[in-house]
Amino acid sequence: MLEPEMITGIAIVAIVVGLPIICGTLIKLAKIIRGDPSGSGRKNRHQSGREEAQIMQDINSTLSRLEKRIDSLETIVLEKHSR
Repeated sequence: MLEPEMITGIAIVAIVVGLPIICGTLIKLAKIIRGDPSGSGRKNRHQSGREEAQIMQDINSTLSRLEKRIDSLETIVLEKHSR
């Protein structure tokens, strides 16, 4: 049977070596799925930049609307508690 100190050492080595390999594999897989396996397509980068900017604008507008809704709900709740 393995001693606890030995198991701890094996686990640390597995994490230190395995985690970067898993992350690298996932990143490479994401690039392949996206259609740019080399990661060097300039057109794709430019298009990705536009898409990311559009997504960020959508998120920002959605968050602004959500903030207004939360403010309204806070007002309603405070009014009910003050009665």
